[in-house]
Formats: sequence, structure tokens, C-alpha cells
Amino acid sequence: EAASEAHAIWDGRFYRATNIGDMRSGSTPPKLSLGSISYRYIATFRALHEHHAREGLAPLHHLSTAGLIRTRDGEFVFGKRSRNGAIDLIGGGVQSDELTITCAADIEANLRKEILEELGVRSAQIQSVRGKGILLSTTSNVLIIAAVDLALSLNEVAAQFADRSDDEMSDLVVVDEDDLCAFLRTLTDYRALIPALMHCS
Repeated sequence: EAASEAHAIWDGRFYRATNIGDMRSGSTPPKLSLGSISYRYIATFRALHEHHAREGLAPLHHLSTAGLIRTRDGEFVFGKRSRNGAIDLIGGGVQSDELTITCAADIEANLRKEILEELGVRSAQIQSVRGKGILLSTTSNVLIIAAVDLALSLNEVAAQFADRSDDEMSDLVVVDEDDLCAFLRTLTDYRALIPALMHCS
């Protein structure tokens, strides 16, 4: 499928969470135990997920970071994926061959890297990153969600988006702060759970 669409399949490694069962038991604070998995398995994930379910094998639980990106003028920025047009948070997989994870600051560094690649926003232009929670998608992806405040206005973000290094997102999707919770509830999978992390009414 990727070849037919002229996409190259990256063949690196992702981190995966190996102790989701422990985390479900409500241990406080939650601790992640990490392993790794080849990206080629993630690339064929839906079929592999179904195979694992049929055979009673453990899910992959590959690890990703995602940010609710807020500009200084109170707008939230999402991206429209180039490949399928889906609206998504800015973020991506935590790749063990790009970044060694030893503490929470390393996971934040992954999110900052994704923000640079997908938005063109540099780390120095980020005012704050606050962890909001950990979600498990229906396809077993483990997502660490953060609230990210930028020092940039929406117009400044849009200008930098035009010069980004990654074409994974084709367009920006902008949501006013007052509409954020209602907007998130219209999205699919784990995204519809984010309002609970944001304590939306």
C-alpha cells in the first residue's frame, strides 16, 4: 500500500510499553516499563493487531506523544494528515533509535521534536509543557498527552508551518479555546477521551 502511494516505509524502532496491565491497576504514580519494536510491525499494525487478537498474543502497545498545542492568542492547533486527511494532534511515535528514554524529560523531548518537525515551531518558542495523562487507543497505541503553550500567535505558527521540515501534516486545523472540548468529542478513538483529561464540563 505504501509503495503504491510512493511512500517509503521507515525501518527504525519504536518504544513500546510492556506493563500496561500494571498501569491499569491504578498504581500511583504510574511507571512505564519500556521495550522496543520494529516500525515495520507498526506499519502493518491493523492486520497485525487482528492477528494478535485471534492468536491470544499480547498487544504491541507502541508509545507515542501528542500535544494539545495552544497559541498565545488562545487558539488550539491540530494537523490534517497528508496521507488520509484525518485530523489529529501534533505528535508521533517515540523512536528508540532517535532518542534514549531514561526519564519523563526525555518523553517531553520527543514531543518537542515532533512539534518542530510537524509545525516548524522551535523548542525555545514553547512556553510550557504539562503532562495531562496517558491514554490507550483501541488499536493498543499508548499515548502520553500533554498541554503545550506556545509563545507564538496563530499567525506566527502558520508562517513557521509553511517552512516545516516534515510533510506529514498537509494543513493546520485551528480550534478556538471555547470550542475545544466539543471539537475533541467529534474526533475518533482516543481523541474523544481527551476532554476527560481536560476536565471539560
